[in-house]
Amino acid sequence: MKSSPSEALTLDSNSSVQTEDAEAGESGFRARSQRGLEISPVPLQTSELTHEQRMRVGLGSYIVNGTADCGGCHSSPAGFLSGGNPFFLDRAGHVVWSRNLTPDAKTGMALTEGQFFEAIRTGRDFHGDRHRPHREVEQVKMLVVMPWLIFRWMSDEDLKAIYAYLRALPPVYNVVPPDNKSDLPLPESIRFPDLYNDGEVDRRLPREQGSFSAQRGLAIAPRAQPEDLEDDELRSYALGSYMANSMTACNECHTNPDRTPDSAKINTPAYLSGGTVFGVPPPLQPVLHQVRATSANLKGATHGFFYEPGDSYARFRQIIRTQSHADESPPRPLGFPMNLIAGNLAKVLEPDLKAIYTYVKGVPPVTGPNDQPRQAYARFCSTTAPCHAGESCSAATHECVGKACKADVECDTCQTCNAGACAAPGANSACVGSAR
Repeated sequence: MKSSPSEALTLDSNSSVQTEDAEAGESGFRARSQRGLEISPVPLQTSELTHEQRMRVGLGSYIVNGTADCGGCHSSPAGFLSGGNPFFLDRAGHVVWSRNLTPDAKTGMALTEGQFFEAIRTGRDFHGDRHRPHREVEQVKMLVVMPWLIFRWMSDEDLKAIYAYLRALPPVYNVVPPDNKSDLPLPESIRFPDLYNDGEVDRRLPREQGSFSAQRGLAIAPRAQPEDLEDDELRSYALGSYMANSMTACNECHTNPDRTPDSAKINTPAYLSGGTVFGVPPPLQPVLHQVRATSANLKGATHGFFYEPGDSYARFRQIIRTQSHADESPPRPLGFPMNLIAGNLAKVLEPDLKAIYTYVKGVPPVTGPNDQPRQAYARFCSTTAPCHAGESCSAATHECVGKACKADVECDTCQTCNAGACAAPGANSACVGSAR
């Protein structure tokens, strides 16, 4: 679908957004860079850098440790961003491993800045696949699991900042195993387009490549732009769109499925209506007290979080800053993996967090069959102690069961309502099988 005349006019001639971009660019860069230097979890190698280079490293840290959740996949017991975490693609043995992003000379990221850009923009994988007996190394297929289809829309300046930060990290020696994906039906890469063509409206990308660009945010919004936003609110919406659609990967978790059947575009009819099931890694289950969780419905006109009577930025802010459903009594921890992602978002500057809220609030509501209530997360147990009165602990799945119910949605993620009580999912549960 081509961009509509009204949207093309907004992108081309909205002087308020362009002026705000220019005026806020430098001050925003300084503030984000300083916050980035403050929140880096490891000491950085910046003693030989110029002030400008050090500030770019800080901006990269702000993205890696604030607006994005790179550590969630790439950090491991070996060290910060040292990689080595397996991601099983199916039950046939296909698996990929998060990369070691540190500058370790033997096991770390050896990409040039140009290669790093190519990997993020096109999905090209520079990491070897598993050898097969008596054969050469298979042709390397594109990156999977890694949300490069979201990150590719970042500006040049922000990608350069991420690369600079990764090069300033302390090196960690950690050998990452080769992947096993060479026989999957995947291309080598996907060409980066000249326009944003991932949503319901195709829009040309602005020529500027500045950091945290509101103009770019308007271009990469998957849904049509709201017509009732002006000036500061429009700029906040646009900045929030930039972060949500090129950094925080909201769509990857809160849209199910996140892309169309041919993977060509974002699944906009279900955009941000939740329903993705996540399996909590077994080592984390007793720590987080969760077994599996379903992403929340954010934009459903009837069941969406942003349409609840108590919705406000203050509530959203408190939930993110505390990583809990702070509006409940007693407050309940957020479900996996949002409980981890919120820990990063809690570190971002106040205007940026408010911009994310303004953007999601401004996205058109989802109606029809995609607007569904979502189950709460399944609670981990080893005894009945953490379960509620009247519940028991399933010995097979280590989750609390037995809650009174009238329908499946009243039970925890993947549980079913059986004779008025919530039952643990069976061994062949399609819901469990769909979990990421």
